[in-house]
Amino acid sequence: MKHIVDTVNKINFTIKPLELAGRVPFTDSIELLRVELQYQDGYGPLFMGRVRYALDGVEQEDGFPFDLHKGAFIATVPIQEAGLEEKLQEIGPEIAKIVYEDLAKQRLALA
Repeated sequence: MKHIVDTVNKINFTIKPLELAGRVPFTDSIELLRVELQYQDGYGPLFMGRVRYALDGVEQEDGFPFDLHKGAFIATVPIQEAGLEEKLQEIGPEIAKIVYEDLAKQRLALA
């Protein structure tokens, strides 16, 4: 977990990771590692996240921006691999399902 203060917008939020490694099969060269969700302090998850990935076994600095409401990646992929964009969009709903199931478990644990 990482706490961030956005001084421009005067928002405090926390980034919480949700592990994906091994849960979402993808390609030989790319492994999806985790989704980082933003929680605005006092309000809960913002439903925009970033999917972190490893390319040829090396975790990359940038991740793929992800819209949980749409279950879709929202930016052009910076990796030049044939069909990658289509593959990402196909598994977007699966990633959203994993996140929503985890959020539901968290709510039950708090109840």
